[in-house]
Amino acid sequence: MAPSNIPQYSKDEKVLCFHHELLYEAKVLDLKHTIEGDKKSPYQYRVHYKGWKSTWDDWVPQDRIRKNNEDNKILAANLKTEMDKLVKPKAAAASAKKKAAGSDLSSTRGSEERHATPVTGARSEAWEGL
Repeated sequence: MAPSNIPQYSKDEKVLCFHHELLYEAKVLDLKHTIEGDKKSPYQYRVHYKGWKSTWDDWVPQDRIRKNNEDNKILAANLKTEMDKLVKPKAAAASAKKKAAGSDLSSTRGSEERHATPVTGARSEAWEGL
C-alpha cells in the first residue's frame, strides 16, 4: 500500500466505493487530509455514488475505495451475488409471513365490518364507555 500522505485517487476520478458490504460505482468529488493542517495524516475522499441522491455523498477513508478496473468490477459483482443469496431467502420468508398475516388480518377485519352495528341516531353500547 502506498503512503497515506500521497493521494491514491484524484478529484473527478471514477472509482468503486464500499457502502456497507457492497461496492458501488462512485465519483471522487473532493479530497482532504483526515486531520486538518496535518499534511502527514491520511486522505479521505468525498464520494458521490452513481445514481444516488447527493444526500448520500459521504467522506470516506481511503480503505473504502477501489480503482474502477475489471478486477474490482468482478469483485463488486461477486459481493452482490453473495449478498443476494443471503438476503433473498430471508426476504422470501418475511414476505410469506407478511402475506399470511395480511390475509388473516383482512378476513378478520372484513368479518368485524360485516357484523358491526351501524351507528344511527341512537347511542350504541360501545360508545357509552367513551
